[in-house]
Amino acid sequence: MNRGKRVPNYAACVVLLSLIPLPVSLRGQQPDQAAPAALSFSETQVAGGADDAAIVRHLRLSGTNPQIGAKLGEIARLRHGVQLRRPASATLRARREFYRRNYPNHYERAVGAAQAFGLDVDAAPEDCLELLYNVSAAPGCSTVFYPPPYTEVGHPLLSRNYDFPTGTFRELQGGRAQPGERGMTADIYVVEVYPDRGIPSLYIAAYDLLGGCLDGVNAAGLTVAILADGEARRTADPARGAQGGLSEIEVPRFLLDTCVTVEDAKCALMATKQYYGLMPCHYIIGDRAGRSFIWEYSRAHNREYVLDGEARPQIITNHPVFKYHSPDKFPTDDPPLGSFSRFRKLQEEVGSASGALSMEAIKRANHCVAITDAPNPGRKPDRTLWHSLYDCQDLTLQVDFYLGEASTPEAPPRRSGYLTFRLRPEP
Repeated sequence: MNRGKRVPNYAACVVLLSLIPLPVSLRGQQPDQAAPAALSFSETQVAGGADDAAIVRHLRLSGTNPQIGAKLGEIARLRHGVQLRRPASATLRARREFYRRNYPNHYERAVGAAQAFGLDVDAAPEDCLELLYNVSAAPGCSTVFYPPPYTEVGHPLLSRNYDFPTGTFRELQGGRAQPGERGMTADIYVVEVYPDRGIPSLYIAAYDLLGGCLDGVNAAGLTVAILADGEARRTADPARGAQGGLSEIEVPRFLLDTCVTVEDAKCALMATKQYYGLMPCHYIIGDRAGRSFIWEYSRAHNREYVLDGEARPQIITNHPVFKYHSPDKFPTDDPPLGSFSRFRKLQEEVGSASGALSMEAIKRANHCVAITDAPNPGRKPDRTLWHSLYDCQDLTLQVDFYLGEASTPEAPPRRSGYLTFRLRPEP
């Protein structure tokens, strides 16, 4: 999208949510175009292969939410062998009611996903509201949101490292991988979606094909990323199963589906129930105007904290920013690639720039905090699985994926190089 061009009112396509008040100017409006008669779908393998640590696929889906959900359900069933879980009947009823009332876009996708499994979303004892594959755990990361004055292109940018172990879920639990078992993040999807209800978006997904999102941008220029809260993990009390509400990896997808600005996102988060199934997380959200905020929870998950970026670059790693809001409060014994050390390093890299940062300078800043340490014997290494760079004005994603270790220990890990994707919400 060119600067100065009128931004399409994608929020007008969102079904009114019972708990989330939309701006008055958006209420009662209808989509400009009728829903397409058939799903438009394409899939391309863009990086990795059978002998690599990951296969990255680019999906493009345009159609009704049930059509989109049915296609994702088909991929989950046929490619990943997903088996739907059977929660307690009261829990499943609460989940269906929550999505029907508060997040109808997702509920409609679940209708289609259920059909891909030969089920009725409301009658089946199985939970069709998620499509978990390769199981799941929580991400570590280092992320910076840059307002327009701090970038050479004059656009707001979100620059994010996704750090995660390269082993299987079984290995992360202390067991041994089974023959043919895929790594937890061995199947990555870059998803470009144009629904009839909701805002078009471009995002990276793993672990849950239906509602999961780890970082992304929507057609209104809203961008979001999820990061683990490593400190809260020490006293975590995870649900260890689906509940009525938004799980930690559903929150980003919900925001992309329903929000245009950071103020919309704050309202949406304050008005919906959230829980964590496995790991406490926090989020950074930015918009096309260059505003940003960090959304965090207290250790008991009973209080929320909103930290505004105040029109400056905003940094988040894996400790609660509300608690350690300045470097003089950081512990002194943090390891070189620990959360506090990475935060300090990003501050140094961003603060040392004499002017607006180029794309290359932004990439170098995240490269400085990438996880590249030698793995422990007998354990698969932690790595920066991707560095993603979202442009909230041009609606582009540049992303570089980890593909595996080099043939010699001295050489750096193998990576895809930067691939570029663009969200094209208009004909």
